[in-house]
Order: sequence, then C-alpha cells, then structure tokens
Amino acid sequence: MRPAVEQYLSSPGSHTVHPPKSRQFRGEYSGKFARLAGLLLALVAGVCSSKPALAQVVIAQISDTHICDSTHAPHAATNLNAAVQMINRRVVDAVIVSGDIGEGQSCWLQAKSILANLKAPVHYVPGNHDVHTLDVSTYRSVFGADYYRFTVKFVDIIVVDSQLLGNYTNYSATSPPPLPTYTQAQSAQMLNWMNSIVTQEKSAIGAGHVPIAVQHIPVARDYGFPPDTKPYWIISDPYRTREMNALHALGVKTVLVGHWHSAKIFEWGEITWRDGPSTSWLPWGGTLGFAVHTISPSGAVDTEFVDLPNAVP
Repeated sequence: MRPAVEQYLSSPGSHTVHPPKSRQFRGEYSGKFARLAGLLLALVAGVCSSKPALAQVVIAQISDTHICDSTHAPHAATNLNAAVQMINRRVVDAVIVSGDIGEGQSCWLQAKSILANLKAPVHYVPGNHDVHTLDVSTYRSVFGADYYRFTVKFVDIIVVDSQLLGNYTNYSATSPPPLPTYTQAQSAQMLNWMNSIVTQEKSAIGAGHVPIAVQHIPVARDYGFPPDTKPYWIISDPYRTREMNALHALGVKTVLVGHWHSAKIFEWGEITWRDGPSTSWLPWGGTLGFAVHTISPSGAVDTEFVDLPNAVP
C-alpha cells in the first residue's frame, strides 16, 4: 500500500506545496506502519487459508526372525539386535514383526526381549513357524490376538493370520492339504470379522484414513518367484478368493507380507504386495535386512529395503 500524499493547493495559481516537516514525519511514519500492518495481515491470511502440512506414517517391518533356528540361522539373535539398533536411529511410528518370530515359546520370549529395546511400539503378526493348524491358542497365550486392527495416525492396519487360510504343516505337499475342522472354524471366524469391520473402515476412509493389511504368507507368487511350485509358499483357493474379497471390500490397496525372506514388490489382484526381507537366513539368496514403509495421506506407499551390514545367516 502506498503512503498517503497530502497536497496543499494555494491561490488561483494552483501549484503544489509541501506540508510542514512535522506532518511529513507523521505521514512517513503512518505509511511505514501501514505497509508493515499490510504485510502482517497478508502473512496471517496466508497461514489461515493454507492447509496444514499433512504428516506421513513411517512403519518399520521386521520379518522372519527365526530365533533359535540353529540349522539355518545361528546368528538370528545377533542380526535381530542389529536391526533393532538401526531402526532406533530412525524416526518411525511403529514396528511390525510379520511372522516366523521363533521356533517355540522360549524363542518367542527371547525375540520379545530383544524387540523390547525398540523405541517405537511393536506389533506382532504370526507366521507358519508360530501358528500351525491346531495350536493357535499357544500363540495367543504369548502374543495376544492373531488377527486384529489398530491405527497409527491416519493409517488403519489390519492384521491377518494367514495360517488360518491354509495348511502349511507339510512342506513337501504337492497340492494344498485340507484344513482340520477346528482350523476351518477359526478361519471362518476371522473372515467374518474382516467382513464385519467393512462399514467401520469405509467410514474411516471417508474421514481420510488409509487401510493397509499385514500377514505372513502372500496370496500369490511374484510371477515365477519363488521358483518352487509347492503350495507351501502361497495361499491357495478357496481361502485366497475369500480373503481377496474381504480385502477389496475393506478398501485395502497395500499388503505387507513375509515368508519368502526376500525383498519384493509386486502387483496381484489390484493390490500391491510388499514382501519384507528376513533378518535371519536366505533360502533364495539376496541380502538380510528389513523394510521401511512411508505412507502418505493419499495412500501412496514408498518402501525402502535396508540391508544389515556384514550380517550373515
């Protein structure tokens, strides 16, 4: 805003004369004040009218820790400790352990004691070395629920027990073994629960939330990976279709998985599957490490695979 200019008109000659110096000072002062006030008002208006910066959610994913597997992973505990230290040097909102935690209850407790050193909250997901067809109650007695939903800022995380969607007790099976009656009932309960929260999740999405899911076993291969064609490595029908229907109804576009011990990102069934590397051992080669997922309010996910320096199985 330009300062006001005072003009004094004399007699009929109509020429301009300057005001007295005291009035010049007041005019200059008023003009400077007006400019400053204008700048402040513009700044306040800009702050008020602009939308606040939306935060991101950062989730560290540790997978397939296999504590006490002395055959394949004699350095599993050392590697897990290293991962904990590296994650603590980052700013993360939560840590998810996506299954195959340890080889029995005492090994689970050892894993929990190491993971207790994390600064961020830790959430557990069962793997096929943790839950078999008839012993899910044992897992629940140590870790609590094997399927559940929790929220980190604007991200709703739906934890799925993939061991209730297939029988993985026989590694060598060439066709999907049937589920025992007990596990069929547990599977139906979990799928019913997933469908029961659809309305709640749709409301959350309408309020700006982003749903993602986490489970141990992927529903399909990454177009030829793993190269082993046994059903052990994926979820097979009819449970695959039942779960996919529930995930689509929930609005899930991203699922974090493990099981393959390999860092992979692939698309299947209109969902992006992000497979976290193992901290313990490498059946298909690669590098030991963990994943860090950064989720934006738009639902976009950026995944960083972080190697464990000098780690050996």
